[in-house]
Parts: sequence; structure tokens; C-alpha cells
Amino acid sequence: MAAIDALTSDILQCIFQIVTADAHKCLRYWKRTLPVLAICRRWRELTIHLVYSTVIIGDGPVIESSYMPVDVCSSSDIGTRNQNTNMDLLQSTGYIKHSRELVITQTPNEYPIQLLVFIKQALCNFSEWTGIRVLRLSFCMTIYNYELRAENGSEDNALAVQIAQDIAKKLCNVDTLAIRTMLDDEILIEFVESLGRCYFGQLKDIWWMTPGRIGSDCTSTRLTTCLLRHANNEQDMPLIRPQQLKSMRLVPFTNTFSWQCFRFDKQSNIAFENLEHLSLESRHYGIRVPDGTPMTLENEELNIVFPSLRQLSLICVNITPEIIQPFAASPLTTVVFEGLLGSALQLHALKLNRLSMLKVSTWFGFTISDEKFCTDSNALFQSVKCAVVAFSVDIDDMAINAAGVYWPRLTHLELSSEYIADFALDLVPRVPSLVHLCVRAFNAGKNETEQSAQEYFEYLRKKYLQPSLSNITNVALSFAAGRPVIFDGLATDLFVHYLPKLQNIKLDNAV
Repeated sequence: MAAIDALTSDILQCIFQIVTADAHKCLRYWKRTLPVLAICRRWRELTIHLVYSTVIIGDGPVIESSYMPVDVCSSSDIGTRNQNTNMDLLQSTGYIKHSRELVITQTPNEYPIQLLVFIKQALCNFSEWTGIRVLRLSFCMTIYNYELRAENGSEDNALAVQIAQDIAKKLCNVDTLAIRTMLDDEILIEFVESLGRCYFGQLKDIWWMTPGRIGSDCTSTRLTTCLLRHANNEQDMPLIRPQQLKSMRLVPFTNTFSWQCFRFDKQSNIAFENLEHLSLESRHYGIRVPDGTPMTLENEELNIVFPSLRQLSLICVNITPEIIQPFAASPLTTVVFEGLLGSALQLHALKLNRLSMLKVSTWFGFTISDEKFCTDSNALFQSVKCAVVAFSVDIDDMAINAAGVYWPRLTHLELSSEYIADFALDLVPRVPSLVHLCVRAFNAGKNETEQSAQEYFEYLRKKYLQPSLSNITNVALSFAAGRPVIFDGLATDLFVHYLPKLQNIKLDNAV
């Protein structure tokens, strides 16, 4: 093996990009990349622009999270964390003027307007912000700030709007905006809405996960990537030119969604000419609510086409022929569905045999019976001929009748439940194309002793005495954290014996 010094700069650059990929997520992650700069002059020259390109104000959680973990914060140290920053270091090295990304992760403690004033003052400490192209802003929720207060009512609202406008003027070249908060505070919402309206017309990318709405009075002809929460209807949605979009994720929370926000000049045709990735989701704050009444989207008799769409995700969306029709002619290669199994049968309208991958996640509960589950799943998977067909099932303490199942095209299977009989080995002969099996049995081994575990696995070894003809090469098993020490070894021996082509087996704690 060649010494690392023998690697070309291009290869090292690729490695360092991976090492520093999470540096922008929070101050703690950013600090972890600093030792790379101290190794040698060559490494410093290759990585310094990766590390020092991000300015961070505040030491909240990663930008993807809206919660500050309780074990890393208390009411008394929130203020200190909010003021932590790497600005002083970047200014002392002179690299702040080369920064391209600004990350602000703050945790409002009591009066949110004070926090907004602090953010403005922090930005005023340096004058050269014209290089910033990416602005990421997160207001974090804790057990201490779920009820925030205003000091001067409407005056605070007006000040929040003014601060947003001042920030937009100072960071005038931002073309990527990511805002996330679960706090439904009036002042914070006024601030993020104003910030969104200031920037929307110049953005190429937007990641909008906040209770606030940008508003229908804004128009964008530049967006190529967008994630919009509260995608409800044309009254709440800004106007977006569909031809420019390449990736879009819409998260509707009401009963209908209107495509009118993509309708320029009142034309009846809406063509997403360059859109390659589309995700439609019905979730609340990112949490699945499987109540049996998922979202319904409305096409409003518009002619909507997706001539370049490659990947379609439908999450908790109630699929009807009207919903699926606009995608029937799209050149799809990947379809991801999460919802009720009966609704997934509508996916056949997408000409599934043209796909490279079909991934279905569903729940075995509600009013569905064992017989209905077998009938619907067989109807979905028996005719599909994709290279990868993945099925993830939460079987909710119910047993799948192996005799009623036959999924000849399934390549990946994931089962989750409190306990799964025989760890799904009884299903293996019914899934002849399976190569990857994942079993999450949350209570398996929980109340077992070493003797009872040995007795149970001895019973399974006798039941599955002859090795199967299965093509399974990868197995992932998750069991209860309190299982006996010998439990994993017994499970490994059982699977290795029964699955002769097994190459990798991974065991961990079910969470």
C-alpha cells in the first residue's frame, strides 16, 4: 500500500472533502476538522479553504435538527452557547473574507427579540460579507423555551422585520437559504418570513422548514432546488417558475395541495421540464402520523407533466389515479413509497418494470387482515421486475403468514416488530430473489436467560436443519439491549448454517 504522501493532491482533496463534509452543520463538528490543518503544510494548503469557508455563530444542534438535546444544555448555559462562534479565529487568520457560508444556530431562551438583536450585532462586527452565498439559520427548541415572550408586542414585530431587512442588505449575495425551526413564536416567524421574502427572488436553492410562510406575493424564476414546508395552496405559496427546478420537496399539511403556484400567465399546461427529483410528503414536523387518513393532492384539471423526472418519493400520500396520472409518462428510474399497502397498489400505473429501484415502506396495522396483507403484497411484488425491489414492513405484533406470501422479485426485505417469529427464516423460501434481510425484533432476548436462549435456538436449528437455496448475502439483526451475551453468537450460527451464501452479518441493539 502506498504511503499517504504518495497520493496525488486530487485524491487527497476528495478525502478531505469527505472529512470536512459535516463541518458546516454546527460549531462542534467544525472544531473536529481543525486538527487536519495542523498535520503538515501540504494538508493545510489542501484543506484550509474547506474548513475556513464556513462562519458559524452559535453552538446549537446540527442544522438538520430543531431540538437541542437536553443532556448537552441547561437553561443557564444557553446564552453562552448562543455566543460561541468561530468568527474571531477566522478574522485573526484573515480568511473570513474568503468565507462562502454562514451558519447561525441559536436557542431562544426567553425574549426572542434580544436574540435577533444579538445576531445583527454579531454580523456588524465585520464588514466584508459580500462573499457569503449560503445562509443556514436554525432556531432550536428545548424544554426551556417552548413558551417564548415578547417584550413590546407590535414594536418587537416591527423590529424583527427591520432586522431581517438589515441582514438581507448586509448578506446581499446569498443564493442558498436554509431555515429550520419548530418554534411557532410570533416574533421569530415574523423574522423568518421577512427574511424569506427579502431573499426569495434571488435564490437558487431554498430549504424552508418553519411554520412561517413566504407568501404568494413573492416570485422566483431562478430556483433549481427547493424544500417548502406548508405547501398548502396558492394563497400560501410563492410563485415559482417550474422550468428551472431540478429538485423539489413539498411538505403539505392541509387536505389539498394546489399546483397553481407553478402556473405562470394562467396557462393550463405546467411543464417541469428539468425536474429530476420530486418528493411529496404528508408529515407533521417530520413525524409520521399513521392515522389511516393520509394526504390527498389535487391536480385541479391542469395538464401537469414531468418529462425529465427520474426519482419520485410519495410519503404518507394517499395515492389515487388522479394523483399518479401526471407521472405515468415520466422516465422514472426510482420510486419510493411510504404509506398504507392498499394505496401502494396504485403504483402499477407508473409502469414499474422500467424502474431500476422500487422501495416500499408500509405498516401492517389499522384494519388490514393477515389475508389482505398477503393478497395486496403479492399483487404488488409478483409482477415487478426492477433490479432492486425493497420492502420495509412494520408488522405491529402480528405474524405474517408465510404460506400466503410469495414475493419472487423482492431483493431487500426489512421487518420491524416487538418480536418476529423465527427471525423471518420461515419467509426465506417464499422470497427467492432476496439478497438483503434486515430484522428488527425489539424485544427478542429481553427476558431470556442463557439456558432459555440455548433451548430456543436448539429448537430453531432442528426446524431449519437443511441449508436453504437462498441467495441472501447480507443480514442485519437488531435485538433487545438486555439480551444474554450468548444470544448473538447463537443467532449468528443459525443464520450462517441456514444461509450458505451469507457473506456479511451485522448484529446490534434495536432502538
